[in-house]
Parts: sequence; structure tokens; C-alpha cells
Amino acid sequence: MKRLRRIFVVIIGIIISAFAFNVFFSTHHIVIGGVSGISIILKKVFNLNESLSILIISLVLYLIGMIFLDKEKMLKSFIVSLLFPLFIYIISILTLKVDFSIDNRLLASISGGVLFGFGIGIIYRDGYTTGGIEIVNKILNKYFNISFEMGSLILDGIIALLGAFIFGFETLIYSSIAIFVYNLLIDKVTLGLTSDKSFSIITTKPDEIKKFIIDDLHHGVTIINGRGAYSNEKKYILFVSVPKRDYYKLKDGIKSIDNQAFFVVSSNYEVGGGKWI
Repeated sequence: MKRLRRIFVVIIGIIISAFAFNVFFSTHHIVIGGVSGISIILKKVFNLNESLSILIISLVLYLIGMIFLDKEKMLKSFIVSLLFPLFIYIISILTLKVDFSIDNRLLASISGGVLFGFGIGIIYRDGYTTGGIEIVNKILNKYFNISFEMGSLILDGIIALLGAFIFGFETLIYSSIAIFVYNLLIDKVTLGLTSDKSFSIITTKPDEIKKFIIDDLHHGVTIINGRGAYSNEKKYILFVSVPKRDYYKLKDGIKSIDNQAFFVVSSNYEVGGGKWI
């Protein structure tokens, strides 16, 4: 049952992404990188059907991935490799009967980026992958030690530049906006939307700062015994997670209590569990 639910959610993500591709990217020639971007270029140059070119390229890359990458993990990209071009074809027929078009390319790049990123994020969140150029990125990472992020930047950049050569420089600007937006949405959907901040505070006044956090900010806090590696002196480390609205309150409170305190702040992708620790 759980597996069926995951597959259903993944299909919803594919439909959302395919809708964004058809309505916003394909219509306005916004080359977003990846196999989807390549298909837009191929349609312009060779008048190839986008869904067919996506299917062919994705299956070829899938077979290459089966040779060079983990076969079990590749199976999760196979479903998306088949269904994504299928829904692009279905939605392309739907758009002939229902007018979803908008005239503003900037709005199209932003709206398309939001929907496309949201759909892909759903797919990633449930443990599936989109295949396509992602397979090339994984091969580059495995055999050439190129990070996944750098590989994506290089490959998407090449495809976007090729799109600029075919459609004009203005297309590169809109494509860059769409790529930025959809990558941002992918991160937000897969890693969470929380804006909470975590503080790790090293101080000689743990009780005063603890009291401030509990009594003034009304948050739980954990005190950890530590020791300075250089000085070998005993230190206290306070760990606390606070919402963004309390960030400056806590930061100023730490400085007012112990201006020699050392603290590190990091963003949280997710916060769960009890309030009081």
C-alpha cells in the first residue's frame, strides 16, 4: 500500500512537471537544460516531436546508466523515463483544446520554474530520479570525481547556451531564470520549507544564556560538556533551534550576556520532536 502511494505521488509530480514543460517552456522556447531542454532545441532545428525525442534520449541514457551505474538504483529512474514523455504527449493534446497560454515570457519562466521544480521535487522526495542528464551527472561523479552540482551546472549551462544560439540571447536570460527558480523549488520541496535556525554556542556562562533562552524566548536548550582542543579548558556548548523571528533576539542576547561567546548559526531543513530538551 505504501509503495502504491509513493508511485501515485510520483505520477502527480510527473504530471505537474509535464504541464509546466508544455505550457511554459516549450511554448516560449525556454531551454531549461536537461533532456527537456534538448528536446526544445531538436524541435526547432529538426521539427522532432518533443515527447518522442525525450523518450528516445532518456532510454538511451538509461541503457548507458545500466552499464556504468548501480542497476538497482537505475530501476527507479526507468518509471519516470517512460511516464514523463508520455504525459508531455497527453498534455500537449490537452493544450490544443484548452488555452493555457500566457504572453509574458518572464512570467512563463518564473511560473514554469515553480511548477517544474515542485513536480521534480516531489519525485526526488519519494526516492525516485528523473533519469536523463542526471545519469550523465552520476557517471561524471563516479568516474571523474566531478560533483553532482558542478556536473549539473556545466551540462545545463551548455544546453542553455546552445538554446541561446538557436533562439537568441534573450532566451538565455529567461532560461537562466527558470533554471534558478526550479532548482530553488526542488531544494525547498525535497529538503523542507522551515526557516528555523540552529545555534551552537560555546560560552563560560551557560546558566545565564540557558535562562535567557528558556525564560525570555521560551525555547528548549541542550547543554553539552566540551573541551577546547588548544587550551584543554572545560567548555559548555549550548544547542538550540529557534524560528527565524527569534534569530536576532537570541544573537543579541548572547552578546549581551557573554561578549566572548563563540557561536555558529546554521539553517535547518527540518525540525521535529519535543519542544523541551
